[in-house]
Amino acid sequence: MNQLGIITGGGLKENLKARLTIPASEVQEGAFVVVDDPQDDWAFYGLITDLQLWATDPRYANEDLGGRLSPRLTKLLREQVLYTNAEIMNTLMMERGPDPETKLEAYLAWFAEVMDEKVRPQPAKTIPRHHAPVRLARAEDIALIFGEEGKKSFFRIGDTLEQGHPVCVNLDKLVQRSAGIFGATGTGKSFLTRVILAGLIEHDKTATLIFDMHN
Repeated sequence: MNQLGIITGGGLKENLKARLTIPASEVQEGAFVVVDDPQDDWAFYGLITDLQLWATDPRYANEDLGGRLSPRLTKLLREQVLYTNAEIMNTLMMERGPDPETKLEAYLAWFAEVMDEKVRPQPAKTIPRHHAPVRLARAEDIALIFGEEGKKSFFRIGDTLEQGHPVCVNLDKLVQRSAGIFGATGTGKSFLTRVILAGLIEHDKTATLIFDMHN
């Protein structure tokens, strides 16, 4: 399941908070995560926006335990008292589909409905329960949100940072409305624009007229 922690707090107007059960070094800002609780009707999708060091007792965080205690006791205290909190921007939610490990055929039928947009994610309007498990998004989770490469008009524009899962865009939907690509200098706006233009040209979705103001 690749569980990385449990929900311990947060709300709709603020980020969710999850206590990590794995070392903080195994998680990065910007990682796609899923709050997938078998006891809930909804699965929640979000991004890690911050990592913070926490302690159940601040005294243990402010002192060097290794200088006063035995290595075994120091390790035990660090595992039980000192921990890392991840802040999760809760962005989308979707009705949970069948479990692919126990009901594969039903899951594939449900996944096909998602790809046909009969079932779609929606903006998060509620929150998961306390101690709901949080895990890193798998390839199928990314496909549920962004589409699956090679199907219909889904075109791959990149990969997730933490695990390299394909991220697609629906070219049919993209050309129906105005769109903009924004970001700070050096973040890859021009590169992404070229990728999307290449997809539009390859799939013959629209005519393109390009003005390059910087030659």
